[in-house]
Amino acid sequence: MERLRAAAWACVGFLGAAPLAACDGRAAALSPPPREAAGAPCSLPREEVPPGAGGAWPLPALIEQVRPVVVTVATLRATSLPDGRATPTSPFGRSAPRVERAIGSGFVIAAEGLVLTSEHVIGDAFGIEVQLADERAFEATVVGRDPALDVALLKLRGAGSLRAASLGSSAPIRPGDDVLVIGNPFGLGPTVTRGIISATSRPMGAGSLDGYLQTDAAINPGNSGGPLFNAAGQVIGIATAIHEGGRGISFALPIDEVVEILPELRETGRVARGRLGISFQEVTSQLARALRLPGRMGALITEVEPESPGSRLGFRPGDVITSVEGRRVDHARELARALRRSKPGDEVKITYRRGGAERCATVKLERSALRDPPPGRRAPDGRAPTDAEEPPFGVLASDALEGALVESISPQSPAAGHLEVGDVVLDLNGAPVRGGADLTARLRAAGRQDLLLRVRRNGAPRYLAVPAR
Repeated sequence: MERLRAAAWACVGFLGAAPLAACDGRAAALSPPPREAAGAPCSLPREEVPPGAGGAWPLPALIEQVRPVVVTVATLRATSLPDGRATPTSPFGRSAPRVERAIGSGFVIAAEGLVLTSEHVIGDAFGIEVQLADERAFEATVVGRDPALDVALLKLRGAGSLRAASLGSSAPIRPGDDVLVIGNPFGLGPTVTRGIISATSRPMGAGSLDGYLQTDAAINPGNSGGPLFNAAGQVIGIATAIHEGGRGISFALPIDEVVEILPELRETGRVARGRLGISFQEVTSQLARALRLPGRMGALITEVEPESPGSRLGFRPGDVITSVEGRRVDHARELARALRRSKPGDEVKITYRRGGAERCATVKLERSALRDPPPGRRAPDGRAPTDAEEPPFGVLASDALEGALVESISPQSPAAGHLEVGDVVLDLNGAPVRGGADLTARLRAAGRQDLLLRVRRNGAPRYLAVPAR
């Protein structure tokens, strides 16, 4: 997976000697809600926006129509304390801390002052201030957050009768559709960029949301949480991430995913989802051959969490889930979607393949819990083998705490383009790898056979098929 980064912008200051106002020319403290008159009445979610003459808004008129619903979300965080520890009730600990002011974007969705933004924009902030397009500022509280979708719902204290965005649908969006992005990149102020939809079903990691909208409209740090508008002035997505190594490659969360969870988010402050306790990935054509599947199908299990419903059911890495509740799973994203829409306590019938045989089981899902996958690590000595001869399959590896750490790959070897330096090889052809020497010996013994590897890359397990040459 290519490297992505969230489009949030931050600057750092210290309370005390160095004023935080140097970051953006304003005082760091959150200002109290002013008493100016409220804006125009809001439109209801999903309301149709009346087009201009000819069925479409002229661009300047469209921008004028939608800009009032876009807001700037400013947060304060205590990030690194030289002495003492910050808490929500005592954010500055026992001494002057290092304070970060971050800027993101958002948009009003209800007249009483409800605002949607990205969850990573607010993070662990101890103070949130939202500035409207008319420059009125309000202190905000968090109504709910959903880290899985990276969405947060805020309430502006003292706000009312605000102009609200019209929520469209991301379902009919096609590549080539015109879009607008409005936000506050780098804290410069309200900024409009224009582009098209480049793609509509971009996954960003195994098991995550499968259908991000990709656009070439410029999204920069500070745009996170802001709206992506269609040509009718309706919100169809939330600016989420940018491609770290490219230009004109940005991603937005489809608004349909957000509308689906909004009632629960507003009522309970969170979204309860069923947990199976597995990690999984797409089955490529090469993996299908290595696993002796009749074709590309299903979701390939890469890891099973201990003491999870999947573990108690008996799932193993290498199993391929092919249906859930009688519905075929042709791609990993379909399993991700089914689990994302499940609830704790749901009993789910799952069909899967193991070793060419089809099996069925029913599992009761638990409440989901976020966790950080353990990263692959070097052994204490951190050294790589120094064989004088060409390493088998072009791979040099050293011991890791679990498996073997790939140190180098010969450019013209069979492994080039499949393995990456830094991968931790966990299994080879279904058997655990016991270190660098074990991997080297087994690769040499494999000769010209195709390989099926389970590796940990950037903290996440995945399967790779490496064809012999």
